[in-house]
Amino acid sequence: MKKNKHELTKRQQSELSESEFIQPEQIVRFFHAVNPGDLIASMGSMKSYYDRYCVSSKRKINICQSINQIAAYYQGATHPTVNETGQNVCCNIPMWEMLKPLVESQYYVNKFEQYNGQKIDVDLNIIRGKTPVNLPYGAIQTWVSLAYPDLQFDLTKEWIFVDDNCPKDILKLVKGKVIINFTERYRNTMIDYNFLKHYAPDLIFAGTEREHWLFCNQWGLGSVPRLVVKDFLELAYAIKNCRFLLGNQSMNWNLAEAMKTPRLLEICTFAPNCVHMVGDNSYGFLYQVGCEFWFRALYEKGL
Repeated sequence: MKKNKHELTKRQQSELSESEFIQPEQIVRFFHAVNPGDLIASMGSMKSYYDRYCVSSKRKINICQSINQIAAYYQGATHPTVNETGQNVCCNIPMWEMLKPLVESQYYVNKFEQYNGQKIDVDLNIIRGKTPVNLPYGAIQTWVSLAYPDLQFDLTKEWIFVDDNCPKDILKLVKGKVIINFTERYRNTMIDYNFLKHYAPDLIFAGTEREHWLFCNQWGLGSVPRLVVKDFLELAYAIKNCRFLLGNQSMNWNLAEAMKTPRLLEICTFAPNCVHMVGDNSYGFLYQVGCEFWFRALYEKGL
């Protein structure tokens, strides 16, 4: 049989296994610089790295998150994460603390740490300048794997996991409920959500106090309560155990996508970078008819 010219010989494999660069118990550090939603989307590639390279070698993954990096959003964008001086940043310390329990609960993550100059092995930030991947378009979950082709993964399968031990107070709030989540960025302003009044008793809003007030005040949904969580692990439990999630292109939708919770996506008209119809019970809409059609379909499924 003809030998593949790119295949390593047994001698080369032996030398690599003894290399100072590939040692058992080595920590592999991934650098992530931007927002929590991008982090959740990119964790599928980190899981792919772990499953492909770390299981047999016993290497471990640490994720180094940049703190207080100044955010570069489109003009007019509003985002609640700021630094001590009120400037918009991608991730501050309170946000990092909210993320830590969720990220470190994943089997493929050893530690989620603040970036303080550690040696980095895989720089996820190269997609923002060094290696163009068509930002802000396409599918956000695939951006990393366009720069690192060996980190592609099956988008139809989960890459964020939670166990069955949902906190009882969270389960009581979300069981049988539709979680709605709308941030102020990446919206589709053509949609009228007045129809949600008919479903108000079965709705709960996940987001900041301001986001809750803005959306519910605009559409006359004052009776819809706000979900309060202590961290994003609790948020993941809530999304996993709800009826389904309706939201815009945000961290919440990315979390539902990563866990394959039934989900309905409001697609942003000017920067569509979250993709619906990947896996079961994943739908999206640009127009009113699609929004109401798929909301009713998911609601009547009683998932």
